[in-house]
Amino acid sequence: MLARVDAIQERTHTLMNRSAAALMDLLDAVAAAKKAGVTDEQLQAVFALQRKAQWRLDFVAAENSMGFHAPQETARVLAEAIDYARQGQLAARPLATRESSASSPPGVRSGQAGPPRSR
Repeated sequence: MLARVDAIQERTHTLMNRSAAALMDLLDAVAAAKKAGVTDEQLQAVFALQRKAQWRLDFVAAENSMGFHAPQETARVLAEAIDYARQGQLAARPLATRESSASSPPGVRSGQAGPPRSR
């Protein structure tokens, strides 16, 4: 019985860490989009996905059994958290790219400070 508890709690802990990492990647994508000039209004769909992902991770963390009482449901909820976070991350990337390339002067790729320097 103790081995079963350890296995369930280890699996839940791993999924919680993966969910948190996915959320951090989403937040990094939002920060990059904002840095590129994307507005909060343009990010509304991304924020909705972030809230869904965060809520699910928080729910499992607050439940505090580390998955023991309902291991399959806990895994399902954390898988949804990862999925929503990755969807948000993917939704934010094109916004940042579109905004940064739209604001770059002609002939200058996004991320470059200007024309290449001769050596």
